[in-house]
Amino acid sequence: MLPYQTLREIELFVFKEARLLDEGEFEAWLDLYAPQGIYWMPSKPGQTDPLNVASIIYEDHAILAIRVQRLLEARALVLTPMPRTVHMVSNIEVLNGEADSQEFEVGSAFLCTEIQGERHRIYTGRQVHHIARDGDSFRIRRKRVALMNCDGVHAPMTIPI
Repeated sequence: MLPYQTLREIELFVFKEARLLDEGEFEAWLDLYAPQGIYWMPSKPGQTDPLNVASIIYEDHAILAIRVQRLLEARALVLTPMPRTVHMVSNIEVLNGEADSQEFEVGSAFLCTEIQGERHRIYTGRQVHHIARDGDSFRIRRKRVALMNCDGVHAPMTIPI
């Protein structure tokens, strides 16, 4: 079992990621990712292969940086008005990692509401963060976002979940 302090640091890190997205701090959000970090959203329930099976999103750090740059461009018509989100994260638990570990696998449930003008979208599901210690915080090595309706039809997602 992990010490309480480590568990709390992990929880606060996951909450921080959601808050940065909600506050539009996209560059700070990108900084949470390790240089080799991956953001993955499978297209099928239980999907384990992101490379040989189509995914909703599978982006490395370089593509995430392009996504962030687009979010910061004031002239992007698709972002008028700018979408806003509220992320709710709960049921955070460490799935893998020991007291002396530098790497952890962290699962949680989420609900994300995205509002853009009169349009509202609600996303729900579970996410797994693979994080590694980096100084007094963590960096995301991989984030897997499993939408409850992953096999449905989705409009382009502007702000990451």
